Formats: sequence, structure tokens, C-alpha cells
Amino acid sequence: MKILFKNANILDVDTMTLSLGSVVVENDIIKYVGKDVPLSSYGQVIDCEQNILMPGFVDAHCHSAMTLLRGVGDDKTLQSWQEVVNPMEDSLAKDDVYWGTKLAVLEYLANGITSIEEGYFVNDEIIKAVEESGLRARIGFGPTTRDYKGSLEDFLQSQLDLFKDVDSNRIKPCVFVHSIYVTNTEEIEKCVDFSAKHNLPMSIHLSETLEEVGNCTVQNGGLTPPQYLESLGFFDRKTLCYHCVNMDKDDLQILADYNANICTCPSSNIKLASGIAPVYAMQNKGINITIGTDGASSNNCLDMFKEMFLVATLSKVSIKDASVVHAEDVLKMATINGANALGFNCGEIKVGKKADIIVVDIHCPHMYPHDNLISSLVYSARGSDVKLTMVDGKILYKDGKYTNENIDLIYKKVNEIRERLKR
Repeated sequence: MKILFKNANILDVDTMTLSLGSVVVENDIIKYVGKDVPLSSYGQVIDCEQNILMPGFVDAHCHSAMTLLRGVGDDKTLQSWQEVVNPMEDSLAKDDVYWGTKLAVLEYLANGITSIEEGYFVNDEIIKAVEESGLRARIGFGPTTRDYKGSLEDFLQSQLDLFKDVDSNRIKPCVFVHSIYVTNTEEIEKCVDFSAKHNLPMSIHLSETLEEVGNCTVQNGGLTPPQYLESLGFFDRKTLCYHCVNMDKDDLQILADYNANICTCPSSNIKLASGIAPVYAMQNKGINITIGTDGASSNNCLDMFKEMFLVATLSKVSIKDASVVHAEDVLKMATINGANALGFNCGEIKVGKKADIIVVDIHCPHMYPHDNLISSLVYSARGSDVKLTMVDGKILYKDGKYTNENIDLIYKKVNEIRERLKR
């Protein structure tokens, strides 16, 4: 089907400019971007009423089913938080993960998130939920997955086999090594070998806390977490490193040398008192920086507008310089940088790109006046300003209503699960 978006303020993430015009989507691809309204027959015409039409957000690090644990372990550091959360996770049934992921999907779509990188367990249930939702996702699997038993090589292969029949343009696999404090040296080396054999990218939580860094240096002859992983060949693959809060210039140089991607998760890092990622230093090293929400138990909401605001403002206060990390930089982190890190052909409103599009309302008090809407997207906008979310050319959310999701059933199921977990 051919869809016309007209009268839209179209965001160009290359130039960081807005221009009034039209966008034509045919099936799953953007076919036209410009000032005119092309003469054609359209299955649907959407008047954007001069609202912002932009690429959907790429949430480069999340644990979707942790929506079931929202509010659990609040006001604790990462280690004490894990002591509360982990036993509840152990009690989750297979289909609990499915319903928790479905709840997260509602939040992603309502907040304009069109792509995610997922790292959790019971991946067959996650894949099922994502397939049904229409969302775009890179889904990680590895030895920290709860259902890992027996030979690691056999387990990794069984997990990769789950992706055989999925739409590979929309759902992709990656090897997920949870962290160096959960995964041992032999397991990491086997993951690296499996990744190389199957040409898969790799992801990891890295240098999230000072405790992690200190323990690593004590246990590995003074090597910091990036140095330790480098010694294991981890960065020889295409990698995405989550958090990276406690890194010095030498650590960052390692990631830069290997063209590693970083995902900063500011809400989670400050809520757990892990620290503030050195985003400005990462920029100066030329590292591709992305943004993630992390899970809803350590955030506690899945809103990229909130994350963008924090990436910009925490960077300024951490080095006492309000001129660093501009709104334009942060918008790229949340869109095209994330798409590039995850290997998806989206993140821009350009001909030939996948039609992952959102429309953001500018006709609300906190978005006036309209003379600097780029700034307003980062410093003023809210998730509730998203009027429409399209993924792969399909409208999945519009004006508060979902196309594919039974909201009442999802709410009923997650409430039942949470009540059971509390017993």
C-alpha cells in the first residue's frame, strides 16, 4: 500500500534541519521526500498538520520483560538491586516473559521507539511477542540466558536456530555476553568463536560500576574491563557496549580503535548511582554513541525523550560546561547512530530507507514558540507528544490507539503475574 504524509515538518538528521513537505511510503520503504505532493493513487493520506515527522527512536539497550518488575528494588545500588530483582526473575514462567515484552511494546510504540536491542531470556517467547508487535529488534542470546544448560556451543546454536523462520529484515540475532562479572573467561572466548563462525555482532554490559572495574583489575593482573576483553579478542567482532560509565581515556581509546559502539543509559545509571557516562569524551574519540532505556525496573519508564534530555544535561554538568553535547548530537544518537550500531536500514527520513517513522505533536504549550524545534525535541518534548508510530511501513500506533495489541488483555495478564510474584 502507498501512504502519503503531507504538510509535515520533516527532520533531516544529517543537516539537523526541518522543512515543510511530504513523504511517500510504499510497502515498507520510503519512496519520496520533498516539498511537493506527488500525483498518485494513495491507500491512505495523512495530514501531519505541520507536526514533526522524523525517524523513530532506536532503543539500543533494553530488557523488555522487566516491565513486570517495575518498582522492584527502587532506591538501591546495582548490586543490592540485583539481590532483590534476581530472585523474582527466577520465578518468571515462560509466558510471563511474553506478556512482559508485550507490555513493553505498548510503551515503546507510544513513546516513538521503533527499534530495540533486547537482552533477556526465554528468547522464543520474546521473538513471538516482537513478531506479533511489528517492532524492529536485534535480540541477544548467550550463556547468561536462564535456559542455558549443557554444552555452551550446543546452546548457542539452539538459540540461533530460533531465528531461522523470522523476517530477517526486522528481527536479527546477536551474541549477548551479559557482563564480565557474570560470564567467565572460557564462556566469553566460546562466544567470540561462535560469533566469528556465524558472523554475528556481540553486545555486553561494560564498566557499569566502580566495583566491576575494581574487581576486574584485581582478578586479571591489573587489566581494566576493556583491556581484559581486548585480550580475549572480544572487540575483533562488531560490538555494542552498554553503559561504559567508569572508563578512562585509555579504555575509551580501545573502543575507538576497534570501532566499537557504545550505548549510554543515563536514567538507569543515575537511578542505581552507577555514575555518569563520559559522553563528551566518547564524542572526542569519534565513537558511535547510542542511547538506551535499559529495563523498566531500573529506569522506570521506557521514554527516549527523557533519556535524550539526560544525555545532554548530565554531560554538561559532569564537566561543568554547558556548551558540550548539543541537542543535534543527541538526536543523532537516538536515531541514525542507533540504527547503524544495530545494523538496520532505518534511522533517517530518506528515500530507500525502511519506513520507521514517528509524528511528534508541536501544537502543545511546552513546544511553543516554534523557532527552535530541534532544541525542543530534546529539552521540551515528552513521550506523550507522539501522535503516530510506523514501523516497516505499518502504522502500529496512532492517536492513543494500537493496531496490533489487545491492551486490556495485556494489562490483565501482567497484573496477574505481578500478584503471583509477590506471594
